[in-house]
Amino acid sequence: MKIERIGDNIIRVTITYNDLEERNVDLNALNYNSPAAQEFFWDLMEQAEEQLGFSLADSQLIIEPVPDSDEGFVINITRIDDEGEFESIHKYIKNRMRRSDLRVKKRSRRVSSPFLVYAFRSIDDICELARRLETRYSGESTLYRCKDSYYLILSKSGLHSYSIKLFELTLSEYGVKVPNINFMEGYLNEHGEKIIESNALEVLRKYY
Repeated sequence: MKIERIGDNIIRVTITYNDLEERNVDLNALNYNSPAAQEFFWDLMEQAEEQLGFSLADSQLIIEPVPDSDEGFVINITRIDDEGEFESIHKYIKNRMRRSDLRVKKRSRRVSSPFLVYAFRSIDDICELARRLETRYSGESTLYRCKDSYYLILSKSGLHSYSIKLFELTLSEYGVKVPNINFMEGYLNEHGEKIIESNALEVLRKYY
C-alpha cells in the first residue's frame, strides 16, 4: 500500500489486492457500511496522518476512485478544512463532473447505483423542490442533516415518465449532487442526523 501527498489537501492511496487480503477485506463486500471496510479506511487515514501529517480534524472528505491500476485500485482523498465552505465543495464537485466527461467510456462498465444523493444549504430549498416534484416523483426519500448542510437520498425508481437527466437537472437547481453514494450513505448513517426516515418529500409538502 502506498500513500502519497499530491497537494496541500489531497492524498493519493494505492491499494493492491494483497493489501486487502492481508487485512481480510473481501473486495466484493468493500463498501462503507461493512465494519471491515470502515476499519480499513480509518487505518489508511491514521497512516496518512502519521506519515504525511495529513490531519482530518474538523474536515470534510471527498473520496474519488481512480481506475488506473492493474494490481488493485487508487483513490484520491481531498480534505476540505472549513466545514462552512459549501461553495468550495460545490465548485470542487462541478469541476470533477466536467473532468469526468472525458472518462465516460472507461466508467461505462460500472454498476449504476439505484439512489441519488443531493446536498442542500437550507431546508427551504428542499421544501421548494418537494412542491415542484409533487406530480413527477413518488419514490422513497430520506432526509439527513450533517454539520451545516442537508442531504436528501432519493430512489431512482419513483420517476413518473420523467427522464433521469431532466430529474437531475431539476434537482441541481436547488442542491448539489454528491458522488460516492455508498460512502456518503454510510457516512450519514453514522455521523448525520436522520430528520425524516421515509417519504421525506411527501412529509415536507404536507407539513411545511
